[in-house]
Amino acid sequence: MDQRKDKEYVECLKKDDFVAFDALFRKYSKKLYAFSLSITRDSFAAEEITQLVFLKVWEKRTLIDQHLSFKSFLFSITYNETISWLRKEKSEKRRISEFIRTSGSLTNETEQTIEFKDIVGFAAQLIDELPEKRKQIFILSREQGFSNKEIALKLGVSVKTVENQMTAALKYLRERLGKHEILGSLFYFLMFY
Repeated sequence: MDQRKDKEYVECLKKDDFVAFDALFRKYSKKLYAFSLSITRDSFAAEEITQLVFLKVWEKRTLIDQHLSFKSFLFSITYNETISWLRKEKSEKRRISEFIRTSGSLTNETEQTIEFKDIVGFAAQLIDELPEKRKQIFILSREQGFSNKEIALKLGVSVKTVENQMTAALKYLRERLGKHEILGSLFYFLMFY
């Protein structure tokens, strides 16, 4: 019965039916989140991966084979995205470790203070460039430690809106930080760990 219902949803999804997409999201998002969380041990990463999986589902909806298990298809994408995230994470930590190791030779405290102020200034500039609502949500989440649900209640928006705004903010920051490898690695480490 469950698989037959999925097949019906997938058939509708292939015809650009957003209601079917939403039904599949509500049905599987928590399971995918839990699966990804069990591997990453990072709630934000699990949220981001879950959203990325459903974004890919929507983008590739016309290519989905409704005769195969949609649940297996989702978990396969989630597994691949999670492993990809872990690889990036490992690479990021290796770059940070290398930076810390090589910067250990700096002996001038003033120089280190200036570098740190540059990182903080660059971070503030990037956050300032975000659209107003997105910036407000980002600050409430990352700087004040509010949960997505608390932010949604405080701002009178849906949790989904908060999640979408956070995903967009982080994507923007990652894109901008990618242009400044060492500075970006340090900022990313300071903001998200």
